[in-house]
Amino acid sequence: MADDEVRNFETWDWVLFAAMLAVSAGIGIFYAVKEFCSEKKNTTGEFLMGGRNMQLFPVAVSILVSFMSAILILGTPAEMYTAGTLYFTYLLGMILAIILSTIFFVPLLYPLTLTSSFEYLELRFNSKYAKLTGTLIMIVQQILYMGIASYAPSTALEAVTGFLTWATIITVGCVSTFYTFLGGMKAVVWTDVFQSVIMIAGLLAIVIQVNGRFLY
Repeated sequence: MADDEVRNFETWDWVLFAAMLAVSAGIGIFYAVKEFCSEKKNTTGEFLMGGRNMQLFPVAVSILVSFMSAILILGTPAEMYTAGTLYFTYLLGMILAIILSTIFFVPLLYPLTLTSSFEYLELRFNSKYAKLTGTLIMIVQQILYMGIASYAPSTALEAVTGFLTWATIITVGCVSTFYTFLGGMKAVVWTDVFQSVIMIAGLLAIVIQVNGRFLY
């Protein structure tokens, strides 16, 4: 096949794509059924916080994957290809932020057993308006961020498959909402673990393919 020839999804590509969405939705269904059959009462805290007793590894992977959107996977290589490796200085700030958060913020917030950091704003300033302001800022920020994070992979998928961008955004958004609505935080965490395996496999496939071209 010529290098300039357009490559499109084949049957097995569509099967894997559908299977990934089905497994993600299935994780939500699994935890919904599990909680329904459990003798333990499914409280709001259980749904939103996973009962505060989840294992370290899946939670750590989930947090890591939360920072690995299409903006990082697609944008960072393009940035370094066009502007050079100066982007590495960004990592210094991230490492410093993580260290400071671990030392100062986690020991402060974790013992309070809050549902969100915005509750701390209300406690700290004794004002619901402080919590509301922080919540609104976060909502706006997430809407802008998720718009870009959803649009980037959708355009890439359309270039490969011809599947319309808006259709991809709606499909992925509905599946994400579905498993979150049914399974709560536990479904979100374990879906992130599953999707991290897919992401790593995809990145390794690219590295192997590129190295194979250079070697042969």
